[in-house]
Amino acid sequence: MNVHTYTQFPRLYQICYNIPMKPRNITPHAIILAAIILIFGAGVIILLRWDKGIPSDYDPSQVSTDFETEALDFIMPPDEAWQARANDGPLNILCLGNNPFSDERGAYGLAEQIGTLTGATVYNGAFPDTTIATRRSSEKATDYLSLYFVTMALINRKYNYLESGVALSENPATVAALDVLRGLNMKEMDIIVIMYDSTDYNERSPADNPSDAHDIYAYTGALRTSLEAIRQYLPHIRVIFMSHTYARYLDENGTLHNGATYDLGNGTLPHYLILGQDTAIVSGVSFMDHYFGSIHEGNYADYMSDHMHLNAAGRGLLAERVAAVIAD
Repeated sequence: MNVHTYTQFPRLYQICYNIPMKPRNITPHAIILAAIILIFGAGVIILLRWDKGIPSDYDPSQVSTDFETEALDFIMPPDEAWQARANDGPLNILCLGNNPFSDERGAYGLAEQIGTLTGATVYNGAFPDTTIATRRSSEKATDYLSLYFVTMALINRKYNYLESGVALSENPATVAALDVLRGLNMKEMDIIVIMYDSTDYNERSPADNPSDAHDIYAYTGALRTSLEAIRQYLPHIRVIFMSHTYARYLDENGTLHNGATYDLGNGTLPHYLILGQDTAIVSGVSFMDHYFGSIHEGNYADYMSDHMHLNAAGRGLLAERVAAVIAD
């Protein structure tokens, strides 16, 4: 191989004569260029994979109309003293609240079915169309029959507010409830079950008062004050606060609105639900969720007689859930 070969083909000349090759210098510019090429290539691959997507088993012709719901129950186990008391004989249960208990007081009423399923003696002290929050006016019967007034009457054995409410009412269910409460010996009660429907929401009760946790004119304040009073003065009693169910709001024009999304100024029904759960837990009582756990947006047509009241099947469903908690 001559000199011309070396001049024209230096690499070939080096290989043929086994002449060591000088390593090429790798410049910073080459490194940066290589990195840019690698990053660009990786980005192209990722983009192509993302654009292709992941196979899905979704079939639009097989869409279910059922709602997946999970109850937000918080059940406090009874202590040993209560268990010993309960083992002494049949339980005595007091039901407080409004229409879920008061609409039907016969054998198929909610309170009565709880008694049948548990074997307990049940007392129905619920006043129809009343609220948890105390009303600021004194024009309607329900203004005197809120949960706070009922609680104070039971603790102090003074019924003047309740009597005023019953006197203004034309509903015989209020008379029956007052008669039950007057005849109670609270020392003999084992369980208090409290349930109100969506009336607080309908009546635009303030959901809470951030500056006063015990404001009885707010939903949470009246509930907290009542529950704490019961716990303080009747420590032997097991208390179960139950939420409202799903409901719709009927406005003055006869138009129905979805309570899950329609805000009357103080929050939607789920807003009251969560506040009620928090208040019950902080107050040291059990909480049962009937909004997601019993009658919800997916099944309410089977369990309600109208936009907010329970039918016989609805009362039966709730009674079974309550009885299961009490028996557990």
